[in-house]
Amino acid sequence: MLKPDRQTAGKFKSLQGSPRAAKSQAFIFNSGVSRRAFLQRSGAALLLAGLLASKPGQVLAADAEGAAPADSDNLSKQELAVLDAVQMQLFPDDGDGPSARDLHALDYLQWALDDPPNAEEGDKAFVKQGVGWLEDLAKSSHGQSFSALNREQQDTLLRQVSQSQAGENWLSLLLYYVMEALTLDPVYGGNPNGVGWQWLQHQPGYPRPDKDHTYHRYMQES
Repeated sequence: MLKPDRQTAGKFKSLQGSPRAAKSQAFIFNSGVSRRAFLQRSGAALLLAGLLASKPGQVLAADAEGAAPADSDNLSKQELAVLDAVQMQLFPDDGDGPSARDLHALDYLQWALDDPPNAEEGDKAFVKQGVGWLEDLAKSSHGQSFSALNREQQDTLLRQVSQSQAGENWLSLLLYYVMEALTLDPVYGGNPNGVGWQWLQHQPGYPRPDKDHTYHRYMQES
C-alpha cells in the first residue's frame, strides 16, 4: 500500500463538480464488502509488510499551489477536531471492528506527521492544507465547521471532496495513516493493546519494538 501522490494542484472545493470517480474512496463509500472482510482477505501481515515497504520516500514532496511549507506549525485544536471527524468517517464506529478513535488514529497521525521522513515529504503541510480546504467548503455549504456537522452532512461533503484528484489524494493519505495505526506496533502511538491485531486475528512477530528500539534506531544503525 503506497502513500498517495499529492502533486496535483488546486483546491478540492473548486473541483467538486468534476466527473472524476475517486478510485480509492469509491471503495470506502460504495463497496458492499465490509472493511473487516477486505482487510482479512488482504491479510494483516501482507498489509503491514506493504505499509512498511512503502516507507519512507515513496512520494515526492507536495507542490500544490499555495501549499504551506513542510515545517508548518503544529496542528491546532480545531484542525485536530476536523481530522478526528474525517477519520471517524473513514473508519467509523459501526460495529464492524475498532473505530479510528479505538485505534488512537489521531494520536498516531500526530506522531507520524512529525516523523522526519514524513515531514521531509511535506505530509503535515498537505494535511493542514486539506483541512483548510474542507473547512472552507463546510462553512460555505453549511455555515459552520466540518466537525460541527452531523454525520450525514459530513458524508456528503467527503463524497464531494473525493470527486477531485486533490481531494482523493488527501483522503487517501489520511486513510493510509489510519491503516498504519491499525497495523503497526502500539509503541508508535496507535493500535492500543494490539486492538487492531486482535480484530484482524494477527499474531505479531517477536521481538517487538520498545521505546528504545523503534525503527529509527534500526535505520540509524543500518
